[in-house]
Amino acid sequence: MAVDSPSPTDAGHRLPETVVEELLAEPYRRAVLRSLRTHDGSITDRRLATLVVARERSIHPDAVPPRERDRARERLYEHHLPKLTATGVVQYNSRNASVELDEAAGQLLDRLRPIESEP
Repeated sequence: MAVDSPSPTDAGHRLPETVVEELLAEPYRRAVLRSLRTHDGSITDRRLATLVVARERSIHPDAVPPRERDRARERLYEHHLPKLTATGVVQYNSRNASVELDEAAGQLLDRLRPIESEP
């Protein structure tokens, strides 16, 4: 994964609706976005994985077992960060393993609110 990769939305382009739907269709990615939304600035991928597991299991982050956190971190790194980075939703900095919301995140977060209120 590239360090500080440029965002495809830098020129003010919006993501196509099909891309937004594909990104939000995966519950894990929605949990990632919700977790990032609650933080101001960047967060380590390790902490993000912990928060996602805690959110999925409805437990406190301190109660997440290290093994589950490590599996979640691997899943995040191998499957979800590449898509979210390539679409400009998040930035990943490999030098310090940090993740933060990027330009296109607002478009997904706007759509995430109605999804959260569905049963």
